[in-house]
Amino acid sequence: MLQTIQIIGNLTADAELKVSQNGNEFVAFRVAVNENLGDEKRTTFYDVSYPKNKLFGYLKKGISIYVSGRLSISAVLGKDGKPYMNAYINARDVDLCGAPQKEN
Repeated sequence: MLQTIQIIGNLTADAELKVSQNGNEFVAFRVAVNENLGDEKRTTFYDVSYPKNKLFGYLKKGISIYVSGRLSISAVLGKDGKPYMNAYINARDVDLCGAPQKEN
């Protein structure tokens, strides 16, 4: 069995260094992937965890990034009480693609 996803998008905030319940350090960040579908624009957000922290200092808001890993999707309740889908990637590979994008 194989389940792999590859995305290229921009970090929505600086990455955070976290510690799992079993004491392992990992980097956590959120990536926004923008799509243009004719006149419609869509953004999909992915929460990502990466077990290696060597890139931590480079993972800043707006940076363009490539992520490859295993995708998990779950239904969660938002603050407004409405359900939504949460896309989560357990990353195997992370590469920097470029400098932070300027906000308009």
